[in-house]
Amino acid sequence: MSDLNVVLEDDIYYRNDYSALYTADEGELFSFEYIQGDKKVVFRSIKRPITTVAGLAIDEALCDLETPYGYGGPVTNCFSKAFLSAAFKAYKEECAAQNIVCEFIRFHPFNPLARRAEFFDFHSLERQVVVVDLTLSAQERWAKYSKTTRNILRKANKKLVRSRNGDFLADFCALYQQTMDKNNASEFYYFETDYFKKLASLEGVELLSVNLDSALVSSGFFMHGHELGHYHLSANNGELSRENGNYALLDFAFDYAKSLGCKWMMLGGGRTSDENDSLFRFKVKFSDQYLPFYIAGLTFLPNERSRLNAIWQAENKDDNQKSFQLYRL
Repeated sequence: MSDLNVVLEDDIYYRNDYSALYTADEGELFSFEYIQGDKKVVFRSIKRPITTVAGLAIDEALCDLETPYGYGGPVTNCFSKAFLSAAFKAYKEECAAQNIVCEFIRFHPFNPLARRAEFFDFHSLERQVVVVDLTLSAQERWAKYSKTTRNILRKANKKLVRSRNGDFLADFCALYQQTMDKNNASEFYYFETDYFKKLASLEGVELLSVNLDSALVSSGFFMHGHELGHYHLSANNGELSRENGNYALLDFAFDYAKSLGCKWMMLGGGRTSDENDSLFRFKVKFSDQYLPFYIAGLTFLPNERSRLNAIWQAENKDDNQKSFQLYRL
């Protein structure tokens, strides 16, 4: 793989306007900086009050933290163990002082701190995510596709028309709802129309589409920073699935992100961590390069986290689910 060093602060997942999309229901942006001379760590997340657990009211003024939808995690310019230990100690003390119980982190795959398990109270490899090298020419990139994928794309590109930010938002929202229903997606993946309108208004976010005549075949939101592009959310017209618009849409997105100067396109992983997950198997048709996606957790008030999880378990005796923030289920 070519150079994996990117400036994460330039990535959309670390921008406040993106994070603000997920501050509904009394959530708010939360940040903390630890600085020693020219060395710095920045922690960013969303702070939410904990008002109920398993339907039971929580009277104490407790909160927790969570990465916005997508990726995040603390960012630093110094990886010295002594410095990071001091930074995490100060961060934990500040969070405890603010009655913050714990934090759940979905690490950005390009974030080197994702591999420093020693600084976290919980740390796990969740799955692999697919990345596409955009420093390659289109011809070099196509050479990495399977023969079947190349044939599908040649046929699709002859029939389908590419478009950017056309008047397709309403159609996209309808298709997205249908796509999630078809895939039996969890509630986590459903969004209101207002969310998509706000997403479309952000700098660096575009709704790309491929169409057959006047019909929308496939459409998706793609996000672009200086170095990284992201495949965010997409939808497909089930009545036109034979047109393979999902293939054409991704190839269009790669070309467009490269034209903006992006070095990588992050496709993400599957719906599950299973390597045979159908969405993951679709994405690997476009690249043989993966990055590990880690999740992690920090506990600031261990007794409170244990108590809240115990409340949930007492109300769900027959449910053996395991989660760092079990009380949020």
